[in-house]
Amino acid sequence: MRFDFIKRNDLLALLAAIILFSSCEDVVQINVKEGKKQLVVDAWLTNETREQKIVLNYSQPYFQNTDPIPVLGAEVMVISDNNKTIAFTDENNDGIYTYKPRSVDYLGSGNLIKLSIKAGNEQYESYSSLKRVPEIDSVSYEAFTFPVNVPNGGPKNGFLAEFYAKDIPGEGDTYLIRSYKNDSLRFKPSNITLAYDAGFSPGSKTDGLMFILPIRQSINPVLFSDGDKLKVEILSIPLEAYYFVLQLRQESQNGGIFATPSSNIPTNIFNLNPKSENTALGAFIVSRVSSYETYIDKNKAKPKK
Repeated sequence: MRFDFIKRNDLLALLAAIILFSSCEDVVQINVKEGKKQLVVDAWLTNETREQKIVLNYSQPYFQNTDPIPVLGAEVMVISDNNKTIAFTDENNDGIYTYKPRSVDYLGSGNLIKLSIKAGNEQYESYSSLKRVPEIDSVSYEAFTFPVNVPNGGPKNGFLAEFYAKDIPGEGDTYLIRSYKNDSLRFKPSNITLAYDAGFSPGSKTDGLMFILPIRQSINPVLFSDGDKLKVEILSIPLEAYYFVLQLRQESQNGGIFATPSSNIPTNIFNLNPKSENTALGAFIVSRVSSYETYIDKNKAKPKK
């Protein structure tokens, strides 16, 4: 009798599970109203002589999984603080407007740089500042072995690198740090490192100090191997760009069962016509860059701790 009682309970539990999971198979159609098409600006310029790009696209519906539509025929100008006007042109007719600087001071002293965009009947503007940036003194590395398997698929054994640089005295400098492995930029949302003075955020009391260890070692999303080329860059960014990238990183990683409701990321691109409904998205940022390159040489690695 005891055996039959257990069987009956198991059968009831099985039937309840079948009903529960079958009820989860219903397809729910969600009708999302398509929003207004907006200008999207990706304009991050540096004081380097490499080709500079300003990418213009139109926004698209949230569930539309297609390539963005480029903005063609726009007039794109950058005006330096000494009133020098630089025209960016779309040579390939793909919405990527480019300019090849002849010198690193093409943006002037950088106190206030203006971006002007005429797209159709609308005129947009934005402003950014070219801030100071510290020099990178050196890069060191040591042999390292992870005690467990690496979850992201990187090597378990290799070299852990760190750069050395000091924040410039004077509170409130903000930076973005990024690295390259064999000329490949590693810039996933999880790889984005922001610094406020020599720490991560305001209030860290790190003005004028050496960058803290987690920032110095943030150039290692995976370990390096002997012979790898390593390049480290520090980019100066205005304070508003620091908060823009910070929120961009947060929204890019906002997922899973503990995700918070998505929010619009503020933009510094504005329409000169305050009555126009055609607003813009994206950002205009200018940066000074300091960089350091080296090759990993196992014979020059620091002794393993």
